[in-house]
Amino acid sequence: MAVTGRKYGNDRDGSHVVLVPSDGMRSSVQLGTVSRRFETGWSCLLTAGHGAVQGVKRRVALVLALGGIAGLFFASAASAHWVGTWSASPSDASPFVPSLSDQTVRMVVAPHFGGGWVRVHLSNRFGTSPVVLDRVEIALRAGGPALVPGSRRAVRFGGRRVVRIPTGADVVSDAVRLRFAAFQDLAVSVYVAGSIAHPTEHLVTRQTSYLTPRGSGDHASDRIGEAFTGLTAAGGYSTGWYFLDGIDVRAARNVGAVVAVGDSITDGFESNENALTESPAGLNQNGRWPDDLARRLLRAHRQLSVLNAGISGNRVLSGNPLFGPSALARLQRDVVDEAGVRDVIVLEGINDIGLSPSASPSSIIGGLKRIVLRLRAAHLHVLLGTLTPARGTPLTSYGGVTANEQREQVNHWIRSQHMVQVVDFDKAVRDPRHPDRLSPRYDDGDHLHLSLAGYRAMAAAVDLAELR
Repeated sequence: MAVTGRKYGNDRDGSHVVLVPSDGMRSSVQLGTVSRRFETGWSCLLTAGHGAVQGVKRRVALVLALGGIAGLFFASAASAHWVGTWSASPSDASPFVPSLSDQTVRMVVAPHFGGGWVRVHLSNRFGTSPVVLDRVEIALRAGGPALVPGSRRAVRFGGRRVVRIPTGADVVSDAVRLRFAAFQDLAVSVYVAGSIAHPTEHLVTRQTSYLTPRGSGDHASDRIGEAFTGLTAAGGYSTGWYFLDGIDVRAARNVGAVVAVGDSITDGFESNENALTESPAGLNQNGRWPDDLARRLLRAHRQLSVLNAGISGNRVLSGNPLFGPSALARLQRDVVDEAGVRDVIVLEGINDIGLSPSASPSSIIGGLKRIVLRLRAAHLHVLLGTLTPARGTPLTSYGGVTANEQREQVNHWIRSQHMVQVVDFDKAVRDPRHPDRLSPRYDDGDHLHLSLAGYRAMAAAVDLAELR
């Protein structure tokens, strides 16, 4: 969609962004997503396509339309900025949900940093046509699909209730006043009046969210939640987060964010013995290792949020319709553009070994080098995580002799390179007597993924002094 100077999304202070290249030329550009990261220079990243990053940054002129209470609040822009408090990278186009039609989804998320003003990010990244969302609301969750009385807030986009998201694009809302604490559950309700086929989602959420029946109408404002009789996915235990891919909080300038980039281990997946079927163990407990890292930072009184950019099945080098674009392809949108990001922890590569076609250790190492260089070019502080063991898993492409040798080659490079600091996740969770296997204390039973105790051990392996 070619546009010239069109209002789209919001700037760092909740004001509208007018897209005008800083060279003054009003040339048409392909519009995809407004950057979340307005740290210096107030720039917008313009991308297009199904998650494909065009990689072009332009400085833009910002027109501030402030007034009334909002104007008074945002006048203190020099002492506050937006920081991501929760994120979930879009993974796929809902293979288990053919469509949403005249119904409401209510998604439950746990922010990692509290505050009093938020903005909501929505995505149509994998859509094949524009989508129209007729009402979006955010509230504090009381339990199940019920909301805390008096906490419901309307979410608007450029002052409008209805938002249209172009194909392949992401949007960000106006600022919304809502006070909440870290790990206090928020509920984001989205009403779809028409029909949307295969909505963009994050599949493995380890969280229960809710859905009204097809044709039941608008229930975004319902407080009790009695109309939410279904779950937002069929099969498994996780229920999808549809359209919702991030929430930012207004915070002091000294507050930043850590982004954890990874696969199912960062996604917090827990399985049974076959490594493919999701287990109910740990469901709704926010027990992913990035969650536990956020708790450690809170206890240490560090001014850092933690954002989860893990996608189950994700690879460094190759994309997949179910497991998302490769880490390299999604790096800009899922990491660099996050609001307030300072540090990045990268833990990827085991699926490049285990999924067909398998990549060689040298190819994986080359991909990790490219990730590090791109993140450092964006002035981000990077830490590389070693790949955790998988010997004994029934998926021999992950845990067989050859796969373990390949994993050890990648880990040897990670430990010996001098580009960035290392988080030795492998050492933290392996069995000291059998270092090619997970410690029984940390194994969820499939010998590939970890239990809640294992994810806590991974979070404990991160040296907080290494985070900026």
